[in-house]
Amino acid sequence: MVSQFSVKKVYIQTYGCQMNTYDTEQMLQVLATKGFESAKSPDEAQLIVINSCSVREKSETKALSQLGRFAALKKSDPSKVLAFGGCVGQTEGPKLKKQFPFLDLVFGTNNYRDLPEMLDEFTPRWNEIGGDEERDLLVPSKRPEAKSQAFITITNGCDKFCSYCIVPFTRGREISRSPEEIVEEAAVLVQQRGVKEIMLLGQNVNSYWGKNKQGAFTSLFQLLELFQKESEGGKLNGLKRLRYTTSHPRDFDEDLARAFRDFPVLCEFLHLPFQAGSDAVLRKMRRFYTAKDFLRKMELVRKYRPDIALSTDVIVGFPTETRADFEETLRVIREVEFDNIYSFIYSERPYTRSEQWVDDVPLAEKKSRIHELLDTQRAISKKKYSEDIGQIAEVLVEGRSKNNASLWTGRTRKNRVIHFTDEVPGIAPVKEGDFLNLLVTDASHSWQAGELPLKEHQWPAA
Repeated sequence: MVSQFSVKKVYIQTYGCQMNTYDTEQMLQVLATKGFESAKSPDEAQLIVINSCSVREKSETKALSQLGRFAALKKSDPSKVLAFGGCVGQTEGPKLKKQFPFLDLVFGTNNYRDLPEMLDEFTPRWNEIGGDEERDLLVPSKRPEAKSQAFITITNGCDKFCSYCIVPFTRGREISRSPEEIVEEAAVLVQQRGVKEIMLLGQNVNSYWGKNKQGAFTSLFQLLELFQKESEGGKLNGLKRLRYTTSHPRDFDEDLARAFRDFPVLCEFLHLPFQAGSDAVLRKMRRFYTAKDFLRKMELVRKYRPDIALSTDVIVGFPTETRADFEETLRVIREVEFDNIYSFIYSERPYTRSEQWVDDVPLAEKKSRIHELLDTQRAISKKKYSEDIGQIAEVLVEGRSKNNASLWTGRTRKNRVIHFTDEVPGIAPVKEGDFLNLLVTDASHSWQAGELPLKEHQWPAA
């Protein structure tokens, strides 16, 4: 069977973190130089790409399962090209090609920009459909689910080599982009595409150390300072919110804590993974800080920004973790009172140090601990979210709710999701990208409910 298309189309299935989402948007722009347009489904695409993640076992399993489903499409239409990229492609490329002979192309995290050249051998299948157009500088597209928000990767790779983490092997050693390049990219998003909120991304974003045109190095604090300056009538005039993730406690210092007080564009939200509350487990993880060190940093950031919202990552059931070790993790969670946690049951990842160790915590015990952890956190999250009831919150509207079309969804500066209706007489229609001052009326452990106040001066937000 031969495909019949008037233009070439690509469908990319993305797994993993925000950096993978960023990479997918970059791939789409790279492929545009070969005349590709984005397809809504794999059925209508000549090129199908899986952008994989291997940091978590579940994401890797999903990506490989999806590859099997796409194989059926390729069998019915041999002209389709099936490509597998991302973290799993980086580390397991030769194995994938051997295991899945129907796979046409495998590439890694650092060479997706070479996709046009990689695809040259396949163009006869498509009879040169589409053109090789000249394109502008690659910039990240706006997030599909929230077009007023965007990601910018400022660092890639990691030099920490935590004993459980595959990132140094999938993303390579740490590289920082120049501050000028980052700001120019942000300027295109803000001035040409109407982006109002930007998230700066990196595996260890707060170890950013980019060299400027004069040859001097710029820290993350200095980059945030530059964003603040440019948002005040400069190249980034119109940028209202700035965030960054993911940070490492070793690199979080007083300057970065002070930035939450001194830079109004920087949202009062910090994601800082602590992973475990036991010093013995932290040593085995090669995190190079203690629970006491982490708690001091929490005190430091709250000194400069008492109302800051915090989130974190936690691994449960790491090799040798005892019940007493787990209790120390619960102690940290209760003491800090995070808004949210992202918790994971430990599973060994290839190439890491911990792969060589005995996974000695039974799966049933891991599941029991993570349920206890989540129950503890849900109560804390509900308490934190409920503190806003009766208060006015600035909300950036992201669009209609995915689960209830009668509701709108937005996000506060503290990164709290809020649902609301716009059924208020005399109020201008709500639209995506609006800033609203909403009265918080209810809360759960994962969302808030709000309404448009009747007082005219409270809507829209300044």
